[in-house]
Amino acid sequence: MGNGSDDILNLLIRVFAGPGAAAGFTLPSYSLYPVLVAIQDGGCEVIEFDRSMRLPVERIAATKAKIFFLTSPNAPTGVAFPNAEIEQVLRVFPGIVVVDEAYAPFAKENAVPLLARYENLVVVRTFSKAYALAGIRVGYALASAKVIELLDRVRDSYNVSRLSQAAALAALGDQAHFEGLVTRVRATRDAQLRAFAVRGWFTYPSQANFIFTEPRDAGGVTGAAVAESAYRFLFARKVLVRHFPSHALTAPFLRISVGTDDEMLVLNQNLDAWLKAPPNA
Repeated sequence: MGNGSDDILNLLIRVFAGPGAAAGFTLPSYSLYPVLVAIQDGGCEVIEFDRSMRLPVERIAATKAKIFFLTSPNAPTGVAFPNAEIEQVLRVFPGIVVVDEAYAPFAKENAVPLLARYENLVVVRTFSKAYALAGIRVGYALASAKVIELLDRVRDSYNVSRLSQAAALAALGDQAHFEGLVTRVRATRDAQLRAFAVRGWFTYPSQANFIFTEPRDAGGVTGAAVAESAYRFLFARKVLVRHFPSHALTAPFLRISVGTDDEMLVLNQNLDAWLKAPPNA
């Protein structure tokens, strides 16, 4: 158990990375990975996705990293990697493979069944997303007994408070409520994916609780400037989405969290207004 899954990621870096032991991760993915590596004065092996978001198994295997972090479903695209592909990585990568499953409850598949066959696999989970308990700071790792024992050596003695433990146990005890919320989010997400398809916008097949879509303006143009225009238009009307302009793959897209059906209606109404608005409105 950790003080959020970030604590677990930090423990993994402290055990398996540092000077002379690089850590690998994909780009785009969770932005904390390189920060934690830098704190330990370690090196980074970065594998960049192309627009297809296909898992580059061969390039991961060719790295010199001692530990590799794979976010599935990916952030910010929402693309989840099937267990068959993750298993390919586990077979060819000689180090520790960390599958960061912050958004896994919203996906069709997760890597937990692979733990029984691969001692180099670590699955990291959090209560912050699907359980909506970000403020209580509880995450956990699933791995072989050997790996867990190593993490236990370097963790703080009291890294999870008693109140946080009580909240996590209460959440685990009400699976009907949890499953109902997840089902509702999935249904709203899938409805919005269909809405973007009707618009003709390229959108990754999300298995998370957010959607990564490429806005297309009234003239059919896409790109970073178009995404920035849509972002600013929505922001001015208090519809808050995310834009990641610093990378060529992510710059033409917006990441949109899945809200209630009413909130998604407001989103779509404002996107319609953006399409009709004069430039720089």
